[in-house]
Amino acid sequence: MSDALKRHFDILKMLSKDRALKTIDVHQKLEVLGHDISKRSVERDLQRLSLTYPIVTDEKDNALWWRYAQGVAINLFPGLSEAEAVSFIMLKQFAQQLLPESLAQDLEPYFQEAKRTLSTGISKSAIRSWPDKIRTVPANQPLLKPHVSNKVQKEVHAALLRDQQLRVHYQAQGKPEPREYVINLLGLVEHGAAQYLVANFEGHDSARILALHRIHAAHMLPTKTIKLKDFDLDAYIASDAFGFSSNAPEIEVVLRFYDGAGFHLKETPLSRDQRVHEIDEQTLEVTATVRDNRRFRWWLLGFGAGVELIQPDKVRSELLEIFSKNVTTYSS
Repeated sequence: MSDALKRHFDILKMLSKDRALKTIDVHQKLEVLGHDISKRSVERDLQRLSLTYPIVTDEKDNALWWRYAQGVAINLFPGLSEAEAVSFIMLKQFAQQLLPESLAQDLEPYFQEAKRTLSTGISKSAIRSWPDKIRTVPANQPLLKPHVSNKVQKEVHAALLRDQQLRVHYQAQGKPEPREYVINLLGLVEHGAAQYLVANFEGHDSARILALHRIHAAHMLPTKTIKLKDFDLDAYIASDAFGFSSNAPEIEVVLRFYDGAGFHLKETPLSRDQRVHEIDEQTLEVTATVRDNRRFRWWLLGFGAGVELIQPDKVRSELLEIFSKNVTTYSS
């Protein structure tokens, strides 16, 4: 590949649809990639490429800005194999919500190429129909996803990707009006139907959880994220931030299931040390070691009258108090 051809290909790869680059930005990126070229030559390359590819330019702040036109697929790669096509279809089907907008747009040509690969011609490969045969079904009551504006999601993803601070108008639950904050993004977590930001407010040294759908407006700032010392997203989640603590104490529980409610645990056990005793055709007693966190409590309460916690006494007393309040509520 000639130097000019490689340089043109690198330019085409660095441009995107969501954020324009100044000529000097393109020049600096090319230098990092090892290209020895003047800024003026880069501008000529961009002008030449814009005659063949859907590249648009804007002039502002005494500089030329370059990006791809919206709504146009950019095909810069050879045809995909069926295995590669299936991988892209699966990625779009199951993970697109977590992809930053800029990355999703960059991958859109691959998604379109994957769709064409799997829909044209006659293939003997069984893998072609794989995406039509795979689905995920939520184990709990499915909830509709809360609305998040495209602009907010775009700014959040961009700031998280680039390690930039974010100015948000955030309306906390129960508050009548949103307030403005500058936050440092530490992570994005999908929990059930909603997505949550793990962040710390400027000037504070503790992490907080912000519901993405409660952000009314967001704007990425030019200032870099100030990260919390020794912060680890996995460790934060494990600390029971979302009720899923892996650091919670282990307890041995004895559960008695009625009316066949717990028979699935014979195939999908609660723990490696689980023991099962069938009392009769509809009643099952299960002994297992579990983490004593909120997720276990929520799971247990979901069975209603179909389960009785026999041991330990402390947790049994807590559940008895909850059920007593429920009786009062439903009797009033």
